[in-house]
Amino acid sequence: MSNRDEFPATAIKALQMRAAFICSNPECRCLTIASSKENETDYIYIGHASHITAASKSGPRYDPSLTSEQRKDISNAIFLCASCAAMIDKNQGADFTAEQLKTWKKNHEFWVRENLNKNTGVITEVAGTHEASGIGDVAGLRISKSAKIRPGTVARATGIGKISGTSIE
Repeated sequence: MSNRDEFPATAIKALQMRAAFICSNPECRCLTIASSKENETDYIYIGHASHITAASKSGPRYDPSLTSEQRKDISNAIFLCASCAAMIDKNQGADFTAEQLKTWKKNHEFWVRENLNKNTGVITEVAGTHEASGIGDVAGLRISKSAKIRPGTVARATGIGKISGTSIE
C-alpha cells in the first residue's frame, strides 16, 4: 500500500478539463495533448496532475495540517506539463510555494474561462529575408502577434528617421 495520497481518476479528469489540457504555469502554457501521427485512436499526452502540497510526508511543500482526503482533493491539484511538474518539485519545492501554485491555478482557470470559444492567437512563423527602406518609421520586419522567428531569418532597414531591422509591437 502506498504512503502517497493520490488523486482519484475523477479529480484528474476534472483538472484536465478545467485547465483545457494546457499547462497552468503562466510562463509556459504549452499544450499537453496531441494526436498521434500513426493511429487515429491514439494520442500523445504529457500532462500531469501535480500536488500543490505534497502527497506524502517526504514530498515538496508537505503540509502536516492537511488530512489524507484534503491532500488528494482537486483543490490541492494543479495541472502542469511534464517539464513544469518536475520543475516545481526540485529543491523540495523551495522555489515554488503552495501559495504561488494556487495563484497559478486560479489565474489559469480564469484565463481558460475567459478564452472559451475564442481564438487565443496563432503563432506565425517568420523566415527568409525582410527588407525595407524609406523615411520616418521604417522596419524591415514588423511583428504584432506571437511569432516564431526561424534560424537564418534576416531583417534589414535603411532610411531616414526611426529605423529598425525588427519592430515588435
